Amino acid sequence: MEFTCILCGYRSHEPGVCPRCGLPLLYRVSFSKFHISSLPGVWRYLNELPKPNKLVSLGEGFTKIRRINGIIIKYEGNNPTGTYYDRGSAVLASLTNDGDVKLVFEEDLTRSLALYLSMVGINVTVSVNSNVDPRDLLILAKLSTRVCVNCVRDPSVDYFNPFLIEGFKTISYELIEQLGDLRTVTVPVERGALILALVKGFMELEDKGIISNAPRVMGVHVGSLKSPIGDQLRELGVSFMSVKPEDTITAVVELAKHSVFARPISASAYVAAKDINEAVAVVSGSPKVRASFNMRTRSNRAQSLQDAILARAPKGVPLTAYSVWKTVGEGSLLGVYKALDSLASRGLATVMVKVIGRRKVKYYVLGK
Repeated sequence: MEFTCILCGYRSHEPGVCPRCGLPLLYRVSFSKFHISSLPGVWRYLNELPKPNKLVSLGEGFTKIRRINGIIIKYEGNNPTGTYYDRGSAVLASLTNDGDVKLVFEEDLTRSLALYLSMVGINVTVSVNSNVDPRDLLILAKLSTRVCVNCVRDPSVDYFNPFLIEGFKTISYELIEQLGDLRTVTVPVERGALILALVKGFMELEDKGIISNAPRVMGVHVGSLKSPIGDQLRELGVSFMSVKPEDTITAVVELAKHSVFARPISASAYVAAKDINEAVAVVSGSPKVRASFNMRTRSNRAQSLQDAILARAPKGVPLTAYSVWKTVGEGSLLGVYKALDSLASRGLATVMVKVIGRRKVKYYVLGK
């Protein structure tokens, strides 16, 4: 594999940071012709991604285009764990060989990585601090993740991992496939990994002649810009826009009324798109925001998902949570895990664990 700096062109056979300009080195794509495959998830763009050792997908990607109050939104909340991180996790899990992965807890990113890596039998250790949300501990426990307190100093994966970036960049491919030519894309910025990925994707599409001109990419932040690569992104043509915190809070409520559940930082892209003609906002989801808006009806929704599973999933045969999720077509994958465990506690499902190679796979058998 070869890695390159998309700003100055520096190349290396190892990932890392460009010694010339400080930008993360990214995977160098060598596809000769853009091709859309029939494979699931991000592997729709198999030729434009690193060659996988095994193909892992939970149905991430090709998220819907929404129009809310006249603003076009690319909503990432419909991915398996509710965020765009699932795109990167699918690529990373497909390239990671058997072994151990150590992570420092980073909420949405860690939940996504833990889910995808557990699917391929990777041992995941997550370091948390003493203030971790107990709900996150329960999720990690269900995924058989080892949890410890302040035990990881050198994590295996961070936001700028080049294979995560490869998964994230598929958003730019989908935007062109779904909408054609774009003028401006507004993207929320924290560290800057997402916006770097989209810039890379648009550069590749322009290089291969799929688009004549890359759209303008606008990074949106709340308060001061905190990205460590802000200067390099500016050199790549990215513009930045600051929005007011109170406007993002208003946007969170406004979006939630249309079943788009976002954190304030993600909603900032929607705020910016309101002020830019013909802009498309990339809005990531947030399971916790979704949960807070569903608080009054959570028990009803949980019961509804359990009822849907009982009505639609086959009885008497071992099923993984993923196969149940795909069959039922409702809720999130993590929601289906919870619903199945609830059914098991009620005696309406039996839990089985099978050892396949070096992996332990959990199955559910529905019916008394």
